[in-house]
Amino acid sequence: MTTYAPVGLPRWDPQVGPGALPAEIADWATSAAMRELVECFGEAWPTGDVLDGLVEISARHWDFRRGGERATALRREFPADVTERVRAAAGALGLRHRDTPSRDRYDHVLIHGGLFRSCLLRARYAATLLDRHLTGGTVCGLGSVRPTSEPERALAAERGADDCPTEFAAMDFAVRSAFPDLRRLARDSSLRHDYETPDGRRLSVLAAPSSDPARRANTADTCAFWAGSRSVPVAGESVLLVTTEHFVPFQQADAIRTLGIPYGCAVETVGLDPATAPDARLRAPLTTVEYLQEIRSAIRSMRLLRLAAM
Repeated sequence: MTTYAPVGLPRWDPQVGPGALPAEIADWATSAAMRELVECFGEAWPTGDVLDGLVEISARHWDFRRGGERATALRREFPADVTERVRAAAGALGLRHRDTPSRDRYDHVLIHGGLFRSCLLRARYAATLLDRHLTGGTVCGLGSVRPTSEPERALAAERGADDCPTEFAAMDFAVRSAFPDLRRLARDSSLRHDYETPDGRRLSVLAAPSSDPARRANTADTCAFWAGSRSVPVAGESVLLVTTEHFVPFQQADAIRTLGIPYGCAVETVGLDPATAPDARLRAPLTTVEYLQEIRSAIRSMRLLRLAAM
């Protein structure tokens, strides 16, 4: 069985500042897991800037989206030994087994959006964490105006969400399903819904615009939009982001870049394993293609974070 030594993800300590980030990013990028993954695909280790070289290597071997959405990524089967090495590398690089928060209280909990199924799983996982492990804080579901696909709308209809034209609507349904007995507040808008639980916890769902008209809103856009909303984070506060496990590294890097550095708040990202979802109809083991694609996403986000930390 292939194993690699785990490597830590970049962290953000508001009291220390960005000084440690370049070294943490370098440790992640030059880890044994990354080196052996590059070798597994027949590439030589980059001789110049490592992150720039890894971006180029990942474009040749690990980019199955080719500019499209994740749901339309190319499918590909790999030999068993390659699959084993990729899964081991993904674990060492932080794309697996990152489901447990390090604190027992956060000032804000953010639920990353995505396809309808992902919204359901992440909202439910956030609710489970808050019910069993975490105390305090506001909760926000991060969505966008991305139109949902026909398969998403079909799944939504099966779950009782007949009107689900956008990711925002999907996240809104997911939050209402995960947190029962919500009371909707009157001051919300068509692109923001505000709720309150019976015990007084405030929840919201946002539809973030894209910073680039040529594409939909991405993780950085939704985090930045939340920070600029009525729930502006204060220096020293803590933010927990909830996602799916293979997205943890790139979304942690984006969160530090858009929330940690500009606002001085501590950020941490955790991710659920969709293969262990309580609802069997929503379970879906992650594939080798998905791990490789998100290793590429993490490399690109780490490069952006390094630039922001300089």
